[in-house]
Amino acid sequence: MNLLPRFVSHWLFLVIAFLTGPAVAQQFNCDDLAHIEINAPDDSMISDICTASGKAIVFLNKYHLQPKRVIKIEIVEGAIDKHGYAAYGSYDRQGDLIQILSLPSILKSSASPQMYDEPFDREHYHGAIAHEITHAIFQHNTENVKEQLTNAAQEYLAHSTQMAVLSAERRSRIIAGNNFGPWESGDSISVTYMGLNPTGFAVKSYLHLTQSDDPQPFIKLLLKNNWFFISVP
Repeated sequence: MNLLPRFVSHWLFLVIAFLTGPAVAQQFNCDDLAHIEINAPDDSMISDICTASGKAIVFLNKYHLQPKRVIKIEIVEGAIDKHGYAAYGSYDRQGDLIQILSLPSILKSSASPQMYDEPFDREHYHGAIAHEITHAIFQHNTENVKEQLTNAAQEYLAHSTQMAVLSAERRSRIIAGNNFGPWESGDSISVTYMGLNPTGFAVKSYLHLTQSDDPQPFIKLLLKNNWFFISVP
């Protein structure tokens, strides 16, 4: 039996697989953001990551929330599984690592990907990045909380930031298209409500935060929250 053809075919397969396999991740940094470190197969999404991260950091700085250490961001091609459902991004507090799909991956993830009841586009991509950056900075500022029993506090701030980095025109359109006011005294902010109405949750959270005369007491409440919901004072 002549094994040479089979050997040659196998060798060629390995060479082709090596040449066409996934690109090796490279490390990138943002010029003006010392706390952001990006791993990506190429630089196609770096400008978007840096721009969105910078907007999120500037917004959160208004509330005296800053990154305390390097935030690692990994750009993913394919899919991100988050507790059994496909997500555009995720944050792992153990490794201080954000994973975010590339914009082309999101646009190919379904026939009509959406965010806040709108078609997903580059501007919403910046919002998604800012959302995950907020989770990281939130965690950096809750050093004394060993366990978060709920994501309600984090999601309130993450969705507020996500809305904040959108253009004023886009944000006004989303707010006008959803007849919701801010959270009011006695309301319960919960992930259950967010799951049922994510756009309403985002609008109510953004309006509540940005219309407050003195938001810092509520920010402190968020950072020490360790329950399944937040009762609005």
